[in-house]
Amino acid sequence: MKKIIFLYFLCSLTLLANDEVLLFKPYTSAIFEPRIGSVINLDDNNLRLDIGASFDLYRFNLDEKTELSIGGDFFTYTRLRSEKNFKFPVETSDYYFGVNSAMKFEAFEQDFATRLRIAHISSHLVDGYSLGGTFFKMPFVYSREFVDLSLAYIGKSQLLPFRVYGGGIFVYSTTPGHLNELIPYIGIDFTKRISNYFELSGGLDIRKGESNRTNVAAQLGVNMKFFKNFGLFLGYYKYAGSSMHGMFYDNFDNYSGIGFQIIYF
Repeated sequence: MKKIIFLYFLCSLTLLANDEVLLFKPYTSAIFEPRIGSVINLDDNNLRLDIGASFDLYRFNLDEKTELSIGGDFFTYTRLRSEKNFKFPVETSDYYFGVNSAMKFEAFEQDFATRLRIAHISSHLVDGYSLGGTFFKMPFVYSREFVDLSLAYIGKSQLLPFRVYGGGIFVYSTTPGHLNELIPYIGIDFTKRISNYFELSGGLDIRKGESNRTNVAAQLGVNMKFFKNFGLFLGYYKYAGSSMHGMFYDNFDNYSGIGFQIIYF
């Protein structure tokens, strides 16, 4: 637990020191995106802790209307159990890391963006999911290497700026070996400025999950700007589908939550 708190603190400092806005903003409600924040499960006695970030390591212009970036993604998403006396035993943690390249461009007088990610995910049971030195279920090796390619249309509506996207994940190496190798997805997210310090933010992501389930993730809330580009999202989360945690990939999760995220505008 101390290591998780330390990583959380380290990532927070790193983000605060980075004033550069990402060329490609992570999808709002897609679960496999870098975040710093937490979600309290309203339907069960657990919560999710997200620690990580995406970085643009190099950016350049191909022409006046086309910009390209190369960067990396490093994050974890961890499940903790809520107990009395403010105790949160860590049950399972998943690790995501990889490289990415994004491009913003104009076509047919419209704005588009595309992103390519090559990444790895591994999942692990932690001592909070045990009693007397024995795990409640047997741990196993869960590892995936994949390519994730998506294309987004950026709407210029004055009423409600939005982004519609679609893409697919091709898993070229996986353990267990029977996991889905092709994962298509679609989604939409939006922001609506309310004032200089507040904006409405939301998103919906639909994708193929494990065991051929359909995974649906959504969130809606308010972005609060504090200083420069730094702010905080507070809102409502909804998820239904295969568990996002690899150790429980064959479980069906259906829950609502409330939580927060550290964000950049």
